[in-house]
Amino acid sequence: MGSFPPYVRVLWACSALLQLIALILLFAKGGFRKLPFFTVYVALNLCQVAFLVCVYSIWGSDSPRGTTLAWCSECVTLLAQALATTEILKVTLRPYQGIWGLVWRALAFTSTFVVLIVALTTRGAWVSAGWFELNRGYHLTFAAAVIACLLLFRYYSVQVPAAYKMILGGFCLYSCTEILIHTVMQSLAKKAFYAYEPIWQSAPTVSFIVVLFIWVAALWKPLPIEAPEAAPPSDSIYQRLSPEINERLRELNEKLLRLWRLEARPQ
Repeated sequence: MGSFPPYVRVLWACSALLQLIALILLFAKGGFRKLPFFTVYVALNLCQVAFLVCVYSIWGSDSPRGTTLAWCSECVTLLAQALATTEILKVTLRPYQGIWGLVWRALAFTSTFVVLIVALTTRGAWVSAGWFELNRGYHLTFAAAVIACLLLFRYYSVQVPAAYKMILGGFCLYSCTEILIHTVMQSLAKKAFYAYEPIWQSAPTVSFIVVLFIWVAALWKPLPIEAPEAAPPSDSIYQRLSPEINERLRELNEKLLRLWRLEARPQ
């Protein structure tokens, strides 16, 4: 960490403190039982801070080994982020199994597609442009998926607890910021990347600190026991919505359920 300016270290310390507060709230308020993957994600991020401090202290931030280890740790947290977000979407879409089937299939397809495209275009140049492309591609896919789900919730008036909306919104905000930062940094890399490295280290941390404030606010009160109760399409969950939205949501869910059942039949 000696190669980083003092303000970068302060930002890392603030981030670690807020992550610790979020983790304490998850255990104190019982949120870890309702969102175990999200709890693991927060814990892994906290461990990553300690890991990177050790890596950069031993090898430095500009060494190939230190860079590779840092990106490998980022891959672990990104996987945990995907699982945590999928977990929240599954909880919120529990009453709509057909729509949930569409969401997880779309996430799996787009994620695989992005990884394959990056692997083909970089052709082994992982230490330089490859890591940036993979990270940006992941966040682009992730942000698009979360935004699409939030728009779906909005359009069909799907009842989502405020805490879950804040957590999903935080994930979306962080991914959008990462896309912007990595796009800018990739253009700077053609000139003098290492001259701007403290900016690359601090800018994502600042955005993550903002997200952590949102999450701490969301976790300050106990999470809802569960999302809206699952019910048959003709039951009260649709009756709480306006008739037109009610009918569209019911039809969409039923059509998707029939499609998934048809796919599941043995050929």
